Amino acid sequence: MKRTIIALGLALALLLAACGEAESPPAETGEPQSNAAPLTVPTPRPTARPTPAPTPEPRNERFPYDYAEVLADTDEVFLAVTALGVDEKDDWVVHLRMENRARELMNFRFFYQSINGLAIDDELVYRVAVGGTREESFRILRPEMAAWGFERPVQWSFTLQVFSAESDSEPCFCEELSAAFFGAENAVRYEFIPDQPDLVVMDNDYAVVYVTGWAVEDGVLNIEYVAVSRWPQQLLLVLPEEQIVLDGKARAVTLADGFGAYATLMGVIPIERWRGEAPQIVELRLALADPLAKDTPILGDSEAVAVCARGSGSN
Repeated sequence: MKRTIIALGLALALLLAACGEAESPPAETGEPQSNAAPLTVPTPRPTARPTPAPTPEPRNERFPYDYAEVLADTDEVFLAVTALGVDEKDDWVVHLRMENRARELMNFRFFYQSINGLAIDDELVYRVAVGGTREESFRILRPEMAAWGFERPVQWSFTLQVFSAESDSEPCFCEELSAAFFGAENAVRYEFIPDQPDLVVMDNDYAVVYVTGWAVEDGVLNIEYVAVSRWPQQLLLVLPEEQIVLDGKARAVTLADGFGAYATLMGVIPIERWRGEAPQIVELRLALADPLAKDTPILGDSEAVAVCARGSGSN
């Protein structure tokens, strides 16, 4: 199995949240940012991969770092990181405080998350009563950070969307936010360095995308990719033609993987019910879209690209 498959499991484990309430996806917001034709895509969702189980609350926590930061403060919404602790396993614990200043029951949704620029699939949704305050925390695992070459988590970035739990009204808050635990001047971001077999299949002002290999496992053909954002807002990676050509034969495939500003996303395009060996040639066309704009307009796309296995990434 190629290194990117190993990387996927590690990326998920970076963020382990305390129990939050899962909600239905909120209504889309914003206006299209280009004149391109609207794109019909499925609702953004993580690609098929394991999900970590919630971990028990940390015990014997200590607070060696003098850190707190207000991230949002409006007439309707307040969000702050109140402390950065260390638990008995030497993992970091991020403490949050949310306040609902609106006149409705509100959901606080954290999505398109990244730690040190490495995108994470996890989504957190917390419900906060009218005039209420809710405090939550999540862990960032030290061994997983070390596996990526990081000594500590210096930046947590995400999109915060606050929307009514009682109506279909537009969100009262939706912004890309970032917490710099050790100061913005100490921020470092994960840098993907392609290997020789990794091939560029998209390169524009928004992002560069590599196909890094493919492999068959348990009847699923996983096409592995890495997407590196150059854009200050969220992006959605899609297959606009909703198909991939494998050794000259077309297969219907959908893709809708989202990632945040300047983040690096390691993902797979899973093709179910695959029989036989991995293909020798993969042909695909990718596009980037604005996931929060109405009609999900395409921002940038690529021409069809044929990628040869070269004996790498195939069984």
